[in-house]
Amino acid sequence: MIIEKITMFHVQLPMKFNFKTAKGSLNLRDTIIIKVESPNGLSGFGEVVAFTTPFYTSETFADSWKILEETYLPEILQKEFSHPFEIHEFFRNPLPMALAGLENALLDLYFKERNKNLIAGLFQEKLADKIPRGAVLGQMSDEQTIKEIDQLINSGVKRIKLKISPQIGTDLIKKLVKRYPQITFALDANRSFQLTDWPVIKELDELGLACIEEPFDIKDLSELKLLTENFLTPICFDESVQDLESLKILTELPFQTMLNVKIGRLGGLYQTQKAIEFCRQHQISFWIGSMVESGISKILHVQLAALSGNAMAGDLSDSKHYFDIDLIQPEIAFPNGWMTVPTGIGIGLSVNETLLKGYTVNKLIMTYFR
Repeated sequence: MIIEKITMFHVQLPMKFNFKTAKGSLNLRDTIIIKVESPNGLSGFGEVVAFTTPFYTSETFADSWKILEETYLPEILQKEFSHPFEIHEFFRNPLPMALAGLENALLDLYFKERNKNLIAGLFQEKLADKIPRGAVLGQMSDEQTIKEIDQLINSGVKRIKLKISPQIGTDLIKKLVKRYPQITFALDANRSFQLTDWPVIKELDELGLACIEEPFDIKDLSELKLLTENFLTPICFDESVQDLESLKILTELPFQTMLNVKIGRLGGLYQTQKAIEFCRQHQISFWIGSMVESGISKILHVQLAALSGNAMAGDLSDSKHYFDIDLIQPEIAFPNGWMTVPTGIGIGLSVNETLLKGYTVNKLIMTYFR
């Protein structure tokens, strides 16, 4: 592969509501879109999904932009390589979200050059024709939560993940599970509980939840080996697992584990593919999350959710759930709770470059001609 031009866009997408979790809130999505261009006139797109503050992981938008501008992009422009995964050999101690965004853009271009779909071609696997929608609700009043759930049910959603924290308590969760027996509920605490709060988490085990995601604020996953009391609900891991070494620890824990797969957190599809293969080999359930991201990144997660073995519907809502307008054509949509999976070349669909430019507040262009 030869890349002769790279454009990095700082995009700001206004959100339709304030999305609140135990660790922060979001009503404007700053994101980085990378466009790579080859001498043959084709281009590829990727998205860097780091947030402006380190409430999710330590990598921030500013960190990603800086390392891309100063290190990753100049390096790519000066090298020829046969496959995008070779970039993982160029950089030591990389920032995962920055590297993932660049890798995704290169993969989009790579598979366009070969007239193949990115995810189907990478995994050498036929994707499911359709996938079900899963939804995520941030923290809000009890009345608003019930209103949102009613709307989701009317749109065909059957799996809902609720953001929780120690301040919320368990009464609302119990009430919702009883009120909506037709819904599969999951919980996400974003590491807001302490290990000493184990009795509270144990109290939720009787509710038949799909999983409880990232309940504990711990420094080392091995600390969870202390939780030897019988627990039936799967514990799901997200931000605690950022590499394969962390993932391997899940096989040593004394309860059922799950993995929420996010390309940006894992450092790109090279690592994501290895993580999914590991889960399949070691009977760790996996499913596909999302990062409140534009469709440029989310559409890859849609296609990952169409791989065999997904344990439940992903956190993949309609584009219009979060934004008035998305950067892709067609937008992500789940009519009656189901989406037909796009299998076009590259990321599977088109980027609306007019909209991309319209939402851009800053950009950087680098060129290199041999």
